[in-house]
Amino acid sequence: MKVNELIEMLETQDPNAEVYLMSQQNWPFEHRIYGVAARADFTEEDEGFKPDEGGDRWGAAEESLPGSDVFIVEGGQSRYGNKAAWDAAER
Repeated sequence: MKVNELIEMLETQDPNAEVYLMSQQNWPFEHRIYGVAARADFTEEDEGFKPDEGGDRWGAAEESLPGSDVFIVEGGQSRYGNKAAWDAAER
């Protein structure tokens, strides 16, 4: 999903609503959102990241890990979720 696609979906929602992350479809949980980070914000300081060796510590090629990738960072589990969220999700 691209940032502009996520923005379009969020624009149809109540702007004052809380945002959560629903995870694990088979055993769902609702998580608070801690924040948002771009890959470039944290890989440059990651001691395990070795661009001169052609990848990161998990073996992915450097060119497959764009610094512009955006992460919604989980801020802690709030409660159990509901499997029906996946059926209701706009995509």
